[in-house]
Amino acid sequence: MIDLSLFRKAAIFADLEPSHLDALCRAATVRPYAAGETILQEDEAGDLFFVIVSGEVKVFVDSEHGREVVLTHLKAGDFFGEMALFDNDTRSASVSALVSSELVVLRRQDFLAVLEDEFPIARRILSTLSARLRQANDMIESLVLLDVGGRLARYLLRLARDAGALQEDGWFAVSRPTHQVIANSIGASRETVTRLLRQFVNRGLIRMRSRMVWIRDEPRRSTPSGTRRVPEPPLPALKTVIPAPARGEPAARKKSTAPPAGSGGSGRRR
Repeated sequence: MIDLSLFRKAAIFADLEPSHLDALCRAATVRPYAAGETILQEDEAGDLFFVIVSGEVKVFVDSEHGREVVLTHLKAGDFFGEMALFDNDTRSASVSALVSSELVVLRRQDFLAVLEDEFPIARRILSTLSARLRQANDMIESLVLLDVGGRLARYLLRLARDAGALQEDGWFAVSRPTHQVIANSIGASRETVTRLLRQFVNRGLIRMRSRMVWIRDEPRRSTPSGTRRVPEPPLPALKTVIPAPARGEPAARKKSTAPPAGSGGSGRRR
């Protein structure tokens, strides 16, 4: 039987009744995966649901030319594998461990039984699926409407928003993935990503040092009517790399960013 503390690490199980949590612990198993190990394979049959207890995984597909396209990275507390359980279809993407990871695994019948009895879990899953659909829509929009520079700028903005540490001066500091990982995520080559990052640094749009990158969000302040942007002297903005939509096209959701004062260092090629 699985230790209850493992389930408490995943937000999706946080609202379970004690009796149901106990039953879930008896039905689930915990599986360790080494870095680089394949967890799911695209197009294979699926009857397992996974929750990440520790570690990190990548979700990806392979093009007909053999190029890997990374759809997303998932970390502790995230889940995957639910689509094949809902529609009885094959896996839509492959998943592999980026680092040593520990996953809770549920079989289809146990997973569906939990959903029938625990609406809070069903609500969390629906909320996550909606967020992933929005992310997929953004990715499709980027591939159709943006050039490689625009896609890279949007990737960096999203990276700052999702994983960046906000500094006192309003800048986000975030660990930069390797150039190859970025390339796989935006549909470009590693050489193109290296060249564009160097251009962004030279233009003062971002700042890099080793594996860190700094991106500036719009300064904001709280007011009685809500949070609003604080006007500042104009600075180079990463958003300028993302072209405005043509007349009649919806504007993409994006944040304004600009580089910190001082010279920008150049990151090493990855």
